[in-house]
Amino acid sequence: MIIRLILTLGITLSLAMTAPQTARADAGEILGGAVVGGVIGYAIGKEQQKKQQARTRTTTRTYRSAIPSTTQGAQTQTALNYFGYNAGRVDGQVGRGTRSAIERYQASMGYPINGYDFQPYQRDFLTQAYYWATSGGQATTQLSGQPLLLAYRRQLQTGSALAAAPQAPTVTTPVVTQPQPAATPQQGAVPATSTTETASSSLPSLFSGGTGGPSLANRCSGVMLQTSTNGGYTTLSNMSDPDFALSEQFCLARSYAMARGEDLMQDIQGLTPDQVSAQCDSYGEMLAPQVDALSISSKTDAETQVRKLALDSGLSPADLAATSKVCLAIGYRQDNMDAAVGSALMLVAMGEPAYGELIGHHLREGFGVQERRDLAMQWYDASLSALDAGSQAVFLPSQTDRPQLLRAAMVQAQ
Repeated sequence: MIIRLILTLGITLSLAMTAPQTARADAGEILGGAVVGGVIGYAIGKEQQKKQQARTRTTTRTYRSAIPSTTQGAQTQTALNYFGYNAGRVDGQVGRGTRSAIERYQASMGYPINGYDFQPYQRDFLTQAYYWATSGGQATTQLSGQPLLLAYRRQLQTGSALAAAPQAPTVTTPVVTQPQPAATPQQGAVPATSTTETASSSLPSLFSGGTGGPSLANRCSGVMLQTSTNGGYTTLSNMSDPDFALSEQFCLARSYAMARGEDLMQDIQGLTPDQVSAQCDSYGEMLAPQVDALSISSKTDAETQVRKLALDSGLSPADLAATSKVCLAIGYRQDNMDAAVGSALMLVAMGEPAYGELIGHHLREGFGVQERRDLAMQWYDASLSALDAGSQAVFLPSQTDRPQLLRAAMVQAQ
């Protein structure tokens, strides 16, 4: 499978310059749609190269755009508009209209009203509610606008199941009948299948993996609600619950990873969102064995295996890193843990150790992998040590005391 994938990707990348649509169709026919890795990274790289060339050719264009639109600003405007707060045109620019919409949102939620002081926990709760609503919450509640947002908060407060969460299987009560005398089988007759045997063969195995399990999106929505109730994020000076502090930082890092990936998605040319999503599903499937091995392998062994997979693919580190950042965002948004955890693992293998924090969180809380808090410490330590050595921070880079908060929470939570 990997060899065929590498060959197909090589063909796809070589043809993409002249006929990107044809290349994708041919690759899809060869692999049944499992086209991953280089196509996304290649598309991002080409678009960013075009932007760099445009800046080099015409300096005046660079200076005309005083404040570039931001993904985070656009996400906020989209969510505000969706829930009826009317932030105006979605352009990423946080101006007077957006601030007024933020104040209306703050007033309806009971937050302190100040459009210039939009706290991260307020923004994250709004974004999580938007993801929930667009993933099925609106269809289930039959509400829209602000009532839908308030219904989302009520569901979190009461602990009821959210619409986007995986539903528990329906349990059917068997009908009890009186036992009948066993009939003596006639010679040559085919024995009837035992009812007990049939029922047993159809029971699901609890150890076969599968796609079920708790929803990380719902978990983070609950964390954001508690953060809102507490008045803001945990800090080094007010930390009283180290377990909650780590969960909070996990959800915060998830939000930043999603924002970064969605920013890169804007640079993908020639692929529809559905095509990108399908490729990320295949990317997750390809990395699923490495994700499964995280719970039984040391950090060094896990990283070595993924680095070998990357080298064998023949793809450039830049393409793999760009693809992984996009698929990390899509994996988190769709609760596809193979795509999310596998992408984080690939980013570490490609030389971005800060993403190892995510793997530590997953191993600690058991999302997408089996819970192994002892192994989680290896990933936490390596990620924080890399930051100490000058590695670029990817989650809350402006919060300089965040590494100290994580270390203190790790020690106290042991």
